[in-house]
Amino acid sequence: MRHACALLAALLLCPMSAMADEEPDIKFFYPVVTRRPVIERKLETSFQHSKSREGRASQFSGALEWPITPWWQVEVEMPFLYRNPNDAASTAGPGDLELQNKFLLWKSVQHLVLVSGGFELRLPSGSERRGLGGEIAVEPFVTGGIGLGPFDVIAAIAYEWNLNNVRGPREQELTADLAVGWPLSRWFTPFLELNTVSKIQGQEGEDAVKLRGRTQLYLTPGFNVRPLPGATFRMGVELPVSGRREFDYRIHAGLVWEF
Repeated sequence: MRHACALLAALLLCPMSAMADEEPDIKFFYPVVTRRPVIERKLETSFQHSKSREGRASQFSGALEWPITPWWQVEVEMPFLYRNPNDAASTAGPGDLELQNKFLLWKSVQHLVLVSGGFELRLPSGSERRGLGGEIAVEPFVTGGIGLGPFDVIAAIAYEWNLNNVRGPREQELTADLAVGWPLSRWFTPFLELNTVSKIQGQEGEDAVKLRGRTQLYLTPGFNVRPLPGATFRMGVELPVSGRREFDYRIHAGLVWEF
């Protein structure tokens, strides 16, 4: 926890080195899993559907990202969940509210580089009893992007702490992501993501897949389409390539409006 506090302090202090707001914006494509380092103002609706050995689950979310300053952005996201387990009745309802603060740490227009960091707070607006959430968690993260020739590269790392034992005593999870996009035109960008999840701590049921201490590895091919100026449709399919997995597949789709 001491290291986490030091990281959060650095994230709050370092944004003073960010570039002035009159500099040109640096734009990157929209992955479906990897966090972007861009400070921006946008609305987004997104959809997820996954299948696992326990059953199927879907999520529809609405999110608003708003820059407070040129180097500080807040995001509010509210999900609606539908759970269809194999051995229980289906449930549906609101999930846990997510609040995110993102800070621009470094910007280089010359080298097309952005680095941002921040933290996400999950609040228990969903029903724990119905399996729709009820979790309090904090997740500090760092994300960066760079333009390399015809490619855009985005990487992110995050560490999540569960604070109220809903999903297991003090569950902790490390995620690391890498996304590469190739803008073929102004309106179409294919991309590929490499996503990893490592469960560091937490309880596991007797019949559940044993994930603690194992690294899950997923590949996520996808694409961006810009049907209108300021609007981007993104879609991808997250596929496991490791033996240990939380799901068999997960479909991601979303529509972004920049304004």
